[in-house]
Amino acid sequence: MPITLLSRKLRSAQFRMRQAFDQWKENAASDRKRRGFEAWLAHLRSHPPDVLVGSNFAEFGGVRGHIRAIRKFSSLNVELAPPDELLRTLDYNDFKTTFKDAFLNFQPGGIRAVHSHVFPWLIDWCRHNQASGSGPRWLHTYHAPYFPDDAKGGLQPWQENINQALIDVARHADVNISVSRWQQDWLSKNHDIDAIYLPNGVDVAACDKGDAERFTSSTGKKEFVLYVGRNDPVKNPAEFVRLAERMPRQQFVMIGRELSATTLLADWQVTVPKNLVVLGDASHSEVQNAIAACAAIVVTSKREGLPTVVLEAMTHSKAVVVPNDPGCIEAIGGGVSGLVYVAGDIGDLAAKTVSALGDTSLGARGRERVMLEYDWRVVAPQLDLLYAAPAITGRPNSPDGVLQI
Repeated sequence: MPITLLSRKLRSAQFRMRQAFDQWKENAASDRKRRGFEAWLAHLRSHPPDVLVGSNFAEFGGVRGHIRAIRKFSSLNVELAPPDELLRTLDYNDFKTTFKDAFLNFQPGGIRAVHSHVFPWLIDWCRHNQASGSGPRWLHTYHAPYFPDDAKGGLQPWQENINQALIDVARHADVNISVSRWQQDWLSKNHDIDAIYLPNGVDVAACDKGDAERFTSSTGKKEFVLYVGRNDPVKNPAEFVRLAERMPRQQFVMIGRELSATTLLADWQVTVPKNLVVLGDASHSEVQNAIAACAAIVVTSKREGLPTVVLEAMTHSKAVVVPNDPGCIEAIGGGVSGLVYVAGDIGDLAAKTVSALGDTSLGARGRERVMLEYDWRVVAPQLDLLYAAPAITGRPNSPDGVLQI
């Protein structure tokens, strides 16, 4: 046999072997995913938690912290859906496609309540069980919808899908919850959705572990104005950079996912001045160290549901400056524990920042506000009552914000 023909046959055989091996690996991976998914459903059948909370797909941000705090502070047995362990082998697309029907037709027994947040995957399942006359008590929390100016070029299809699920499907929950009073009013007026108010919580103990000295020793920064937020149109990071330019004698620090001098220039056409340090992403404990070390926090968001970073700053007894956005204003009690600037007005933002740096009473008032209304040790027991309550009658909230069951 000629050498050329033999080489071709060898290459062809090697190609077929690689194909077969790749197919075997793909089949083995699919089988592992299927076994993992089925094991999770079997666990829910044999060891049902009191409460199932999800969807647990957010990799960062306020929603991720929110559902984990529920699990931490609830007096009930709370499990996340899907659990973290399952997400090591399956991704969001697996749940939306391959295992969609299997989960949709899963009917749990013994679970007291299911609590959905944001993602249509769990919202649709709750509605399916409710419509079939089976399923546990369903609660849904509204954090904040997506608005057209929340993204450059308009909303993405996945954002539109979430909005549709929130407005058209989640409205049917046995109990709808709004994390802010402004959103509670917005849902009622614009979509005829009757939601009760139960705010975001703050893990006060975790905040109190913040170590200012640790941050200062690692960065050399102290007495600085801090920004905490990801590189996102809603968070509006360019406005903070312009503030630093406006106040060249003051030190500024930015912390946030996908933040750098390069991304700020490329995405927002702003150049980082010498008095501004951009540190990028950080863990929650590292953020608490930074908040503990700062002189004040400035939030430049175009919109917030109820901003966690503002609540955490108040927990640290720090002065806060926020834009005239309903969620931000609500967090500081209409100005009781922070200062409000007109969004887009750099002169006003600079003036309010200077005032905040010189105000020694704002921080104490903020801490007091958090302990009364936003501490998870205050919020979680109210949520536990909702999980267990057979029905809610009358006006769900008293004027002082205490939940009435």
